[in-house]
Amino acid sequence: MQADGALPLHRIFGNHLTRAVWQHRKLHGFAAATFGLATAAWLKTGNMPDVAIVLDYGFYFLSAAWICGCIFALIRLFQLAVVERHPAPLGAFIRSFGPVFADGERLANGINGFVVLTLFAISFSTLKGAIVLFHPFSWDLTLDSADKVLHFGRAPYEWLPWLTGAPFVLWLVNFAYNFWFVVLLAAMFATSFAAHDSRLRHRFLWSLMLLWLGGGFFLATVFSSAGPCFLARLGLSLDYQPLMTALETANRHYPIWALSTQDTLWDGYTGARPGSAGISAFPSMHVATAVLIALYAIRRSRLAGALLWMFAAVIMVGSVVLGWHYAVDGYAGALLAAVTWKVTGFVLQRRTPASLAEI
Repeated sequence: MQADGALPLHRIFGNHLTRAVWQHRKLHGFAAATFGLATAAWLKTGNMPDVAIVLDYGFYFLSAAWICGCIFALIRLFQLAVVERHPAPLGAFIRSFGPVFADGERLANGINGFVVLTLFAISFSTLKGAIVLFHPFSWDLTLDSADKVLHFGRAPYEWLPWLTGAPFVLWLVNFAYNFWFVVLLAAMFATSFAAHDSRLRHRFLWSLMLLWLGGGFFLATVFSSAGPCFLARLGLSLDYQPLMTALETANRHYPIWALSTQDTLWDGYTGARPGSAGISAFPSMHVATAVLIALYAIRRSRLAGALLWMFAAVIMVGSVVLGWHYAVDGYAGALLAAVTWKVTGFVLQRRTPASLAEI
């Protein structure tokens, strides 16, 4: 048998790709099953994703990725030129990407991971829009009551007047809340193309999909709810009007993007625009995903983990003060993420091949 090094490059990569497909076969199967479920939901409800929103988020992500990439490049070049005093910093920076693109195993694993997550994300977008068609909103008042019981008779936002009354701080929180999307895609990409096909990598991929399907669709359907920002529009309660008024006041000074996004989602719900991105409050998948990413990151780096735990805390606060969620939505999302992470770790410890490294 010839050694890999004696084979043509396309044969070497083909071998890596074949092994990677087999290693990811169960993940592919889960994503395909979710796609089948989404197809059934589409045939049942006729719901289609809001393509315009998807394109908008794609533009925001590419813009953020470009900005972050430029910042990273500048920092790295500064380090090479000033700190390390490299005689040819630009050449050294460009050459540093060579080993990544030459690593056939890493590329094959990355392609498989990203295909799995992309297929799953497309399927989930269809499922999310169908939630209210399967089960109309019916839990908002119960969740609102639970919030007030847990927070000593007051809505959670009422404990944060220093925040809701500060337009610039609200803008910062909204920026972080929108940046969550970039963090999610960055985590998906970084995990898919991780240097090693480790048990930790598979744990994150499984946890992310199980969390979104289990919490973002099944639990969200059972506990169908719209969230505080839509209570008045649904004619259920005016208790959150002071918060919405505070957001509108802040929007006159700084852009509070949550308001325009809420209008867009409402238009999709009422049929004023084609397709629907879906509305669901319980559990908060923003909080759940931020917690899951922090759980993963802290296993790779204490510093990254600490920063992402702080980011998760900001997302929790933002979910409340931007009117998206009841606080119990966030608590439930965080708990669900922790349980999912624990269970997938327990199962994979016993079911994954011994050839996979832990990290």
